[in-house]
Amino acid sequence: MLIETAAGLLDEDDAETAIRREAEEETNVVVGDVEHVFDVYMSPGSVTEKLHFYAAPYDGAGRDWARAGLADEGEDIEVLEIGFDDALTMIGTEIVDAKTIMLLQWAALTGPFAT
Repeated sequence: MLIETAAGLLDEDDAETAIRREAEEETNVVVGDVEHVFDVYMSPGSVTEKLHFYAAPYDGAGRDWARAGLADEGEDIEVLEIGFDDALTMIGTEIVDAKTIMLLQWAALTGPFAT
């Protein structure tokens, strides 16, 4: 298993609609107001895929914390809720997904956890 933030393909949707859909499918959570963080090319020169990064609050109260994901897409997702400081210390060891690391660093530097 890989620890990563919710993500997915646009599937003909705009980026904000897609992240709302993917967050709900992959975590069983409906997110609040979505903030566009940045757009990046992960490997320019070899891949033309542009990733759209968003952040949003959520309320996990009453959420089904069992596995999530769409079975017909082969998803078997164990949802984790990790404290922010713990997540930062996991970068490079347990958290090795680039998009997740980038969002954590944004949150620490300029986002809601910036000091």
